Amino acid sequence: LGAGYAGFAVARGLRGMPVRATLVNPFPYHYFTTLLHEPIARPRARERISIPLAPYLPPNVRLWLGRAVAIDPEEPAVEVEELVTATRRRAAADYLVVAVGSEPAYFGIPGLEEGALAIRDLASGPLIRAHVEYRLARFAAGEERAGARRIVIGGGGYTGVEVAAELAETRDDLARAAGLVPAAIEIYLIEAAPTLLPGFDPRLVEYTTAFLERAGIHVITGTAIRQVTPDRVILADGRKIEAGTVIWTGGVRAHRLVERSGLEVDRRGRALVERDLTARGYPRVYVAGDAAAVPGEDGKPLPPTAQVAVQHGRYVARALGRRLLGLPVLPFRPRLLGTVISLGRRDGVGWVGNRYRVTGQAARVLKTMVLWRYLYGIGGLGLIARVTAGGPLAAPATEGR
Repeated sequence: LGAGYAGFAVARGLRGMPVRATLVNPFPYHYFTTLLHEPIARPRARERISIPLAPYLPPNVRLWLGRAVAIDPEEPAVEVEELVTATRRRAAADYLVVAVGSEPAYFGIPGLEEGALAIRDLASGPLIRAHVEYRLARFAAGEERAGARRIVIGGGGYTGVEVAAELAETRDDLARAAGLVPAAIEIYLIEAAPTLLPGFDPRLVEYTTAFLERAGIHVITGTAIRQVTPDRVILADGRKIEAGTVIWTGGVRAHRLVERSGLEVDRRGRALVERDLTARGYPRVYVAGDAAAVPGEDGKPLPPTAQVAVQHGRYVARALGRRLLGLPVLPFRPRLLGTVISLGRRDGVGWVGNRYRVTGQAARVLKTMVLWRYLYGIGGLGLIARVTAGGPLAAPATEGR
């Protein structure tokens, strides 16, 4: 269930195994969650952040376009609402892999869910840009108050930092389109923790903060968003910021389907799993990616990142293969290789392994190389060329099989 990083990795990992599998996904494409912020500054970037699913699935995996609406972990079975007909069908399985991903966590903050945009899917970046352009145009025409020219980003983690950098990079274009001077467009980044990027290397946090402030971002840390109204953001320290656009990047929780399924979950709605990534009490149900609470070496759940999700998916595929052959299944062991965050098109920050920090253009190049490595594993050099060119991503029907 789901064709994100984890679900797609499971499906591809079943190649050559004596199984028949079905991949359930609402859309016929796989998108790169780590790049969803890019179309905010570069609308054409949307063309390079997704690939079609069908050409890259093995012959023993069929694609079922639909949305999982209910899970029965006992049988196990799933109820799917089909994309085209909107009819619901129930399908039983020998094994079920729940990889339905995450959704924004709003933490009960009044007005936040109703009043903020979020980075959810392929439509998010273009929607945010269109919303900003609309509010700026109305301000320039004298139809809105000064707050319409302010953008507030709630959450200074990875996504919030990347969104802020994209907006700073496109500020000149936004101002030109609205007939404003760039300085008229104010961007705020709010983080409840004492610093941006909580838990990140302090020197990298310092680099990131300095970069954003040089770009004209108003960075506010140590206070949370308490409330969002139709025209302003109210902070826990009492400050009020009039805003035309509010973007929430302050955290995620597992898709609510996981909690509704009856699986045991944590406070973020993630399924609690055994060491082999099966759901507690349900040995024929695997949970992977952002939907699973998988403890790391320190006992805390691993972060909801692409590299962790891909490792989950590849492990589950191997575990299924070993179970079918009657072989013992070793416990899942993650390998955290590092993290890289983009700061616009030409800058970035991150770490590799537990030793090496990387900043500037080198970090941005490294993030691109990480994407290329991922693409190469799916469709070889041909897929890298198509994505890099930003052109059509459709592939011959036989490619990848």
